[in-house]
Amino acid sequence: MRYVLLLLLVLTAIRLTAQQPRDTIYFKNGTMVIGKIKKIKLGVMTFDPDDANDITVQLKKLRTMAARYRLYRVESTTHIVYFGKITTSDSNGYATFMSEIDTTTHAIENISVLYPVKNSFFQRFSGQASAGLDFTRSSGIARINYDSKISYNTKNLELSLAASGIYTLTDSTFNRDREDMSIKNNYYFNTTWFGTLLFKYQRNLELGLLRRYQEGVGGGNKFITNKNIYAWTRMGMVLNQEKNTENTVTGTLAELFAQLEFNFFRFTKPELTFTLTEAFYYSLSQKDRFRNDATTTLSYKIIKDLNLTASVYSNFDSQPPNEESRKFDFGTVFGISYIF
Repeated sequence: MRYVLLLLLVLTAIRLTAQQPRDTIYFKNGTMVIGKIKKIKLGVMTFDPDDANDITVQLKKLRTMAARYRLYRVESTTHIVYFGKITTSDSNGYATFMSEIDTTTHAIENISVLYPVKNSFFQRFSGQASAGLDFTRSSGIARINYDSKISYNTKNLELSLAASGIYTLTDSTFNRDREDMSIKNNYYFNTTWFGTLLFKYQRNLELGLLRRYQEGVGGGNKFITNKNIYAWTRMGMVLNQEKNTENTVTGTLAELFAQLEFNFFRFTKPELTFTLTEAFYYSLSQKDRFRNDATTTLSYKIIKDLNLTASVYSNFDSQPPNEESRKFDFGTVFGISYIF
């Protein structure tokens, strides 16, 4: 009998050891959920419960939380960064962060960004993709649009790939009216300042632009990171190689640029996301040439991870590649986006 009990104890210990450590979140209404914290961004936690699909939780609903089995990178709305583990706090709405240097208690609602430092390669990806279609039978013309963005984040690196396009389709033709693709690589020197490298491709037939390749370098700052707003700006210099609709190719053209992105998030119903992006370019190679690219997007959450989007874009060029083309182009785009 003694040996049977000893065997049962050994098997139980092996089973407990084999179980993966879990995180716990405690709600203000008294309930708790066990699973794994995947990330926090701008007031919302993505949590993977045991035996259930991922859920999203507003930070204001949490009493406290515990994540003692992995190392996390935590960035607060006051631009303080912690690297450590998390344990519960007796104070309502707070958690305790344990680093190698010290231990501090911090308000959960003031967490801007949180993610595991040693998470797997694919877990560091996030993004969204949207598509739309506009067709009228009387004209026989269809307009197709898409917009997508993928981001990859590590401790100091932020890499993003974005692509969008608008196409016109008839019974006999297919026109690539507008295309925009970019690769952006930000390296953070601290919590707010970063250096940036960018590569971009553009096409806009309305402005007489068949294609533009762009390479740039600069620096920027995240000047707002709170529970509902995320905003950054950057400045630098870019080099362009252009080809107009008459197949005339330019040499390398230099420009100074400044860019601003402003994001507003509303997490109570109706759940909305508002994004404003402005980019300004001043030519160093062509006298008095000035360009502006702008996009405004409003997203409305339909169901989990699925949004209804409406965007307004505009492009201005005081000296378009083709002199007979318009200087200003704008349009609206509607679609449904999936967030992953």
